[in-house]
Amino acid sequence: MKTITFTTALEVASGYNKKNLLLGNGFSIACVPTIFTYSSLYKQADFSKMPEVKGVFKNLKTQDFEEVIHALEYAAIVLPSYKNNLSRTVAKLQRHARKIKEILIQTIAKSHPERPGSIEDAKYKRCIQFLNNFLGNDGTIYSLNYDLLLYWTLMFGLNEKLLNAMPNDGFGKDVELNDVGIPISVSDYVTWQGESNAHGQNIHYLHGALHLFERDAEIEKFTWINTGKPLIEQTREALETNRFPLFVAEGDSTKKLTRITHSGYLYHSYKSFSQRMKTGDKKSTACLFTYGVSFSANDEHIIKKITAGKINHLFVSIYRNPDSEANKKIIQVAESIKRKRRNQDFQVSYYDAESAEVWG
Repeated sequence: MKTITFTTALEVASGYNKKNLLLGNGFSIACVPTIFTYSSLYKQADFSKMPEVKGVFKNLKTQDFEEVIHALEYAAIVLPSYKNNLSRTVAKLQRHARKIKEILIQTIAKSHPERPGSIEDAKYKRCIQFLNNFLGNDGTIYSLNYDLLLYWTLMFGLNEKLLNAMPNDGFGKDVELNDVGIPISVSDYVTWQGESNAHGQNIHYLHGALHLFERDAEIEKFTWINTGKPLIEQTREALETNRFPLFVAEGDSTKKLTRITHSGYLYHSYKSFSQRMKTGDKKSTACLFTYGVSFSANDEHIIKKITAGKINHLFVSIYRNPDSEANKKIIQVAESIKRKRRNQDFQVSYYDAESAEVWG
């Protein structure tokens, strides 16, 4: 299988009206590989109160948290068919599955870079060059990651006036008109403004993020400007009081989608992605670039939207050897999408992830 450079991929994509981007965990790993790989997270995670869980990771020969969550949830479904009176074991499996989700977020927050300045300016500038290929001209950026790297990069780009277009994640302060018709802020924190006010939203965190929290019926975004306190510090303080960010870490795609549909913000972002995938015909052509996306089975809800859509071209990032087991799985899924779209004008291209030099 032949890969092309990112520059060549952009040249091919220049013929499409809309270029969209889907970011996966490889985006964060490329910036800080010592933190965001599952192996590094696994080494730092504290499973001391659930010694059985270590054995599950070992027996499955994996360090993928979501794979273990999936195994525990399904074991809880299957076991009662083989033996009665296992209610305590089933309850324990379900409890451990829930706890692993919490440990995943706690571990990411604990090991996360302390503040935006922990990342070199040169990395931000290079990343902005990459993101600018998709900002503007009605492009949209979607992220599957929980960390703050994309948000920090966009804030750096705003401060330095380096972005091609204003990033809009749909959050803002609630305002009302005063007696003379002047808009005034009525909240001291930033909330998601809802579907009706999210016109022009071009940044979406499909699975939530460390700086997004549910506050009663609202979705709140932690910001530095309103508190003067680093976002990761705010997140850690919230975790200490058992308040968890808005995130989707279920073990399989169906459960992820269920979680998504129960959140107004997440469901809006998911519907946005679905609508974007439906764009693609002779009048309005569109393509999707993925970067660092593994195309794993637990993201089938995302893959299905690409498959059922009408985008004209899918550009898939491949990291190093195309014949590695991880890349073979990615290519297998991408080619499956292509086969299912055989009656449409649809192409798949593979580009070398390192040639994109996302972080320099």
